[in-house]
Amino acid sequence: MRIFSATILLILLNLSLYSQDLPLVSISEIYDQAPDVSNCNEGKLKDSEKQKATQYLNYIRSLHNLKPVQYASQYDKETAKSALISVANGLLDHFPKTSYHCYTQDGYTGCVTSNLYLGSNFSPNNVVNTEKGIQSWIIDQNIEDLGHRRNLLNPFLKYTSFGRVDGYSKANSSWFLTGMSIKVHQYPDYHNLSDWTSDFVAYPYNDYPSSYFDASWYLSFTVVADKSNIWNNDNKKVDFSAATVKVTNPSGNELSISNLKYDYLGYGVPNCIYWKTSGLQKDVKYTVTISNVKVNGTPKTFTYWFRITDNPPTAGIQPPTPLSPPDNSTDVEIPVNLTWSNVSNAQYYALQVSTNSDFTNLLVDLKNITSNSYKLTSLNDNTKYFWRVATIKDNQMSNWSSTFSFTTKAFQLSAPIVFAPQDGEVSIDLKPTFKWSKVPGAEKYHLQTCLDNSFDDFALIINKEDITDTVYTSTTKFFPKTIYYWRVRALKGSSASSWSQVRTFWTLDPSFVEEKDVNKHNYFIIDDTRKATILLDEIKNIVGVYLCNIYGEKISLQNEIFEENLINIPYHRVSSGLWILEIITKKEIHNIYLLILK
Repeated sequence: MRIFSATILLILLNLSLYSQDLPLVSISEIYDQAPDVSNCNEGKLKDSEKQKATQYLNYIRSLHNLKPVQYASQYDKETAKSALISVANGLLDHFPKTSYHCYTQDGYTGCVTSNLYLGSNFSPNNVVNTEKGIQSWIIDQNIEDLGHRRNLLNPFLKYTSFGRVDGYSKANSSWFLTGMSIKVHQYPDYHNLSDWTSDFVAYPYNDYPSSYFDASWYLSFTVVADKSNIWNNDNKKVDFSAATVKVTNPSGNELSISNLKYDYLGYGVPNCIYWKTSGLQKDVKYTVTISNVKVNGTPKTFTYWFRITDNPPTAGIQPPTPLSPPDNSTDVEIPVNLTWSNVSNAQYYALQVSTNSDFTNLLVDLKNITSNSYKLTSLNDNTKYFWRVATIKDNQMSNWSSTFSFTTKAFQLSAPIVFAPQDGEVSIDLKPTFKWSKVPGAEKYHLQTCLDNSFDDFALIINKEDITDTVYTSTTKFFPKTIYYWRVRALKGSSASSWSQVRTFWTLDPSFVEEKDVNKHNYFIIDDTRKATILLDEIKNIVGVYLCNIYGEKISLQNEIFEENLINIPYHRVSSGLWILEIITKKEIHNIYLLILK
C-alpha cells in the first residue's frame, strides 16, 4: 500500500499575527452561499476562490520549474466535506471516525487524499485569506516529515481541487474556525515528465519569496530518477545514506547544517533529504551542494542556488485561470471563445494556442489582449488544441497558467443536391455539363459518372475528386445514345459527405452523329437485330473471333461466322454498352468497337 500524507497542521492564529501576514477578508467575499456548520452544510465557495487557490499553488510550482496543475471540479464535494469535518470537530484528522460531527464518506475520502489546514478567527468579518493555507502547507512549520510541502511540489501532480469552510465549531461553539483542504492524492493519471528538463526538486530554489519561507525550518531536496513512474523513485533508485549537504555564501564560507534527515515516505515523490541551516539572510545568494547521492547505484552530486527575497521575479503577478471551454472538452463548435479569470490590475493578457502540449508549434502567440476572452476562428475540425494564458503588468509577465485543451467537432458535410442533367433527361450533349448545389464548408467536390449504378471502377467514365466549383463540363466524350448514372459528394480535408442521389441521363441519339464519323473511328452502332450482322470486306484469313466488354467478359463468335467475312453479333445475348469485336487472322489482330443499344 502506498503511504499517503497523514500529517496534521493545526494553526490557531490571533489578530496580531494577521496584521503582519496576509490581509483578512469577510465571509461574503468568498462564498456564494455561506456555510452553516451547525447543520453540517459546507455552503458554496465562489469559483473565484477556487481559482485563487489554484493560482497560488501554480505560482509556487512555477518557482520550482514544475508543470502547473489543472483544476478538477469533480472532486469539489470531497474537499468541501473534508474541510467541514475539520471545522465541525475543531481538529485535523486524515482518517476521521464515523462518530465525528458532520461525517460523510465524501468527507472521509477528502481527508485521506488532501492536505488539511485549520485556523481560528475572531469573527465572520475577519477570516484568513485563502493564500494562507497554501503558504502554511509550503512552509510546513512543525511538520517534521514535510508531507504537505512535498505533496504540493510533486512534479507528477497534474490535478487539484480546493475546499474551504468557515464557521463556528460544533465541538466548541465559541471557536470560529477556517478549514481548508486541497486534494493531492489518488488521481487517475499524472503529468508526463518526458519533456521536463530537471531531475530534482529543491526548496527553496533560485529567487524565492520570503513569504513562503521560514529560515528557522527545514530546507529540502528530492531526486526524480524515473520520470515515467512516480513510485519508482524510492530507496531502490535513490540512496541518501552517504549523502552530505553543504550551503555556502557568496564568499565561499559554509553555513552550519543541523538536523540532517532523509526518508522514503510516499508524500509526492517517495524520497526526500532535509536539513536546517543557521544564519540565512535575505537577498543573499547561497549555493547548495549535495554530494554522494547514489542514483541507480551511481554516486551523483547536485548543485543549485537560492536567494530569499521580498521581490522575486513575477512576485505578486498571478496568472489567470482558464475557464472555458472546460479542460479536455470534446465536440467543441467552431469558432471557439476562450475565457479566463480576471486578474486585478492586469494591463494585458498573453495567450498561446498550439496543436501540441509543449507549445512548440504556436498558432496564436499574443501579448496585447485587454479582455479576459479571445475568439478563435481559423481552426480545423476534429483537432485537439492546447492553450494557456498569463498576466502582464508593468512590463512584467506572470508565469503561464495551467494548460487547457479542447477538441473541435468533426465537421458534418451535407450531401450536395444535383441539378443537371435532370433525372431521366435525354439527348444530353456528348460532353455533358454537370451542376449541383454548394455545400457550406466544402473545399472541393467528387464527381462520378458510370455505365451502371454499381459505380464500379471498371465502369467509371468520370471519377474526379478535385473539382472546386459546383459546375463541371466533361472533357471526355461520352458514347451516344447510352444511359449513364452520376452522383457527387462534398469534401473537406479528410472528411467527405454522403453521396448525392443517383441520377440518370441519356446521351445524344445516334441519328445526330454522322455515320462517316463513327465508321471513320472503326465504330459500329447496333440498336436492332437487323444491324447485328457485320460484313468485313477487308479482313481475310480469319482464325478466331471474340466479343469482349470492359468488365473482361469474352464471348467466342467462332460459330457465328456464316461466311468467311460475315459475322453475326448475338444481339439478344449481350447487354447494352461498349463492346470490342476482336478478330484474329493468321498475321494480325483487328479490334472493332461496337456500341450496343437496346
